Amino acid sequence: MSLRRATIGLALLGFLVPFMPAQETKKEDTDDKQVVDTKASKRTAAAAVNFRKELNLPLDSLSTLGSRIEAATRKSDPVALAHLANELHVAEKVSGKTASVTSKAVIQEAAELAKVRRQEAEMKALLQVTNQMMYQEDNLTLQRKDLALAQEQIKADKAAFDSKQEPSSAPRKVIVNNYTTQILDVYVNGYMKATVQPGSTQAITIEHRWNPTVLKAYGDEDSSVWGPRYIWGKFDKYTWNIN
Repeated sequence: MSLRRATIGLALLGFLVPFMPAQETKKEDTDDKQVVDTKASKRTAAAAVNFRKELNLPLDSLSTLGSRIEAATRKSDPVALAHLANELHVAEKVSGKTASVTSKAVIQEAAELAKVRRQEAEMKALLQVTNQMMYQEDNLTLQRKDLALAQEQIKADKAAFDSKQEPSSAPRKVIVNNYTTQILDVYVNGYMKATVQPGSTQAITIEHRWNPTVLKAYGDEDSSVWGPRYIWGKFDKYTWNIN
């Protein structure tokens, strides 16, 4: 039984992300097509990593680190992920080694999740933890830039609300076609939006007004992920075929 099946009854937790360096937007992702297709890619689930063995450290906290990382990702919690990355970073410093899931990969995933969620408090907290970990200055610069963009969006939304402006555009929709044999959880900018049964279709409304919209989907197998897939708002309705 997969970790997803084992924990879903306890938590209904959210965002499962592949623990690899945060992915750059590819050229084809910026080509805003109305109908797009995505095939599954594979990931290393943190819960499958034996951190005590791979780091060769007798620390009891490492026994639960993988499951705690998975729980934080399923809850869509970039701040918890950042703290866990810091915990792993300390263990790496003591060990002088890295495991198959690294603190750098976890903090980068936390940053990517905070970026697409655009919650000011989360981004400020993440910036503080990243600063404590003393990672490269370019990572901090990118996080500061993302925070500034989020703050500008918050101000613009508040100004529009205070002046009783009409909405600037109609909500977009994404039609998700699940052509796989797995039950898919679909996420939009770090938020769980729908569960799509095998061989079925579901419509998702995109409420936020900024670009890009980032789509991801995860199946029954912890190692399967679809996306990220970027859409940019050229069309008011998109079709996402998941194969």
